[in-house]
Amino acid sequence: MKKFFCFGAMICLLCGCSSIPREREVTVADVDITGLLKDHVKVVDGTYMFTNDGRKASISVKLELVNQPSVEYHLDSYPTIRLNAIGEHGEVFDSGVYGFSASDDEFSKIEDLLTGDVGASKMISFTWKYFGQDKELGKKIFTKGTSFELIDKGFEYGEPEYDSDISTSSSPSNTSGSSNWDKVLDEYENYIDQYIALYKKAQNGDISAMSDYAKMLEKAESYTEKLSQAEGSMSASQMSRYVKLTGKLSSAFTE
Repeated sequence: MKKFFCFGAMICLLCGCSSIPREREVTVADVDITGLLKDHVKVVDGTYMFTNDGRKASISVKLELVNQPSVEYHLDSYPTIRLNAIGEHGEVFDSGVYGFSASDDEFSKIEDLLTGDVGASKMISFTWKYFGQDKELGKKIFTKGTSFELIDKGFEYGEPEYDSDISTSSSPSNTSGSSNWDKVLDEYENYIDQYIALYKKAQNGDISAMSDYAKMLEKAESYTEKLSQAEGSMSASQMSRYVKLTGKLSSAFTE
């Protein structure tokens, strides 16, 4: 029996029993979109194709403008538009922050679409650069995926809330802290988590992760500028949280 099991396992390997299909076709209608985009664009109903080369995966989706924004909006602090595959029974195959997402160039297409004419459309590509590092999830997507959803973490209505408080940070009325500093710290913590995840991928030999460092460094400069104005305007608890977050970032490089 033992010899038979080994022989069967060898056949399985030779036949590629555990291999992941290179393509997965999905036909969608009324795709769910979150965030600001849900009010202004739709995914054109139709058939789309997930593809992968074993290292990265992608899918191109056609977005159509159905309602041009009539109120002010701005980019999130770390703007991104993500895509999650969905299974037949509604299960979401969430590939996470570094999963299927629009690159800077693709994101720019969405920005252009929002300022275009109603009825205009653009093909937007979503790429999962680290597909090869999670074969289990990848296999689920390419064998069970039947649809997808879009997660808008790129746009928000109104003006950035922290701007007004930062510009008046020297005012005594702000010495008790501000809920807007809490927002900045939330964004800073999210940035730190993303940076640490990227750093660990690079440490594990993922050369492609290095290409994202430039963007992350730009965000670091942005937060340095914002938080350098925090002295005297954060509350004691906010400043304590800031110190802990900075320590979290530093300790990640010494583990």
